[in-house]
Amino acid sequence: MSELPSRTKTYIGPMTNSSVWSQFELRPDDVVVSTPPKSGTTWMQSIIAMLIFGKSKMDCAIGEISPWLDCGFRDNDAIAVSLDAQTHRRCIKSHTPLDGITYRHDCTYMAVYRHPMDVHFSMRKHVENLKIDLLKDRFPESISDAFQMFVEDETPDGGNDDMTLDSIVYHYLSFRKFDHLPNVHLFHYTDMTRDLRAQISRAASILNYDHPSDVMNDIVDGAGFATMRSKAEQAAKPGGSATFKDEAAFFDSGTSRKWEGHLSQTGVDKYKARIADLLPREDVIWLEYGESGAA
Repeated sequence: MSELPSRTKTYIGPMTNSSVWSQFELRPDDVVVSTPPKSGTTWMQSIIAMLIFGKSKMDCAIGEISPWLDCGFRDNDAIAVSLDAQTHRRCIKSHTPLDGITYRHDCTYMAVYRHPMDVHFSMRKHVENLKIDLLKDRFPESISDAFQMFVEDETPDGGNDDMTLDSIVYHYLSFRKFDHLPNVHLFHYTDMTRDLRAQISRAASILNYDHPSDVMNDIVDGAGFATMRSKAEQAAKPGGSATFKDEAAFFDSGTSRKWEGHLSQTGVDKYKARIADLLPREDVIWLEYGESGAA
């Protein structure tokens, strides 16, 4: 019998508290979306919610429909209670590697990845938009100093709380090891930006949804980045939320190659050397650019 994923580690830090998985009960047909932060988590959650409900417009925020179960700075017990109260098919958000999440053969696990350098610069914008003091030590004023920490620092437990290249690679490998299983699926941010319809159709097939073409067209339109940002702007409260200065800015620009104009060639070369040490070439190509394998 082939090896199956199992929860062998507990991740506890400012961003993550995966201990909640020890008492949280998954249900058959649950969908778990786990990504490194700023890799397309909310985008994928929104797509899955649209597929579940068969429409693009939700009655409440995606964070209520698909809460972040193992968030390190919120009440995990309250989040678990809110998920327990849901009667529809559940979509559960996480940033935890697969070895820190409960695995069931009758649940679906969706992981999304993005070029690691884009993740770093998107996270920098995200930290600047936070009202709470979270990971600010990882993003000092000096862009080059922050990027050097991102490239060179090692994350001892493999978790996301240090936001290093090492932690992104660890998360990727935790899912990549099991993507031969019928319920573990890897997506890439670049593939979603290049052909969103194809990636939504793929997600629908994985989750066994066969919506009529008009419904799928509505979902594709609703999942477009500009539409999602517009929804966030409309829902944003004056002055932002308790967490964000500007809720709409959570979506940033949705663009790639964010490092251009910010890094020297020396910095880029250090990144290339480090990721080549961490992954085989074929995995580097996929982690950076998805199925297309090119910028």
